Amino acid sequence: MAKAKDILTLIEADHRKVEELFEELEKSKSSKKTYDCLTQIYKELNLHAKAEELVFYPAMREYDETAEFIEEAEEEHEEAEVLLEEIKTMSPSDDQFKTKIEQLKKAVQHHVEEEESEIFEAVRECMEDDELKSLGKEFQDAKAKLEGEVVAAIK
Repeated sequence: MAKAKDILTLIEADHRKVEELFEELEKSKSSKKTYDCLTQIYKELNLHAKAEELVFYPAMREYDETAEFIEEAEEEHEEAEVLLEEIKTMSPSDDQFKTKIEQLKKAVQHHVEEEESEIFEAVRECMEDDELKSLGKEFQDAKAKLEGEVVAAIK
């Protein structure tokens, strides 16, 4: 049996994947490649945010030390979601396209930085390894269940 991954490791892996997709998007020279990268970014960010909201944030609410971070994190998710929906309706040739992509990238970078420094540190102080691994499984299960819904929303 594969070693269970804790939720923080899984979240970090998602962060790295999205960072790579943004790099690919920036290097993209064709409309198809741009569209493919955007589709992947849309899918990854939505799955990640929804799974965090279903699994990670409820667990964080159990501890005073981590509950304080949730409101801002949820606001950041909402900001990214709004930008994703705006970008989804645009063509790469639209005047605002690159600006919206930059806004999204900055919003995601800010969220990732706060999450990996402040939030993860607080979570590690409160939660035991067993809880983090259990949450990791729940996080993966939530993403698997949500995938069809998120993919359908891309179109």
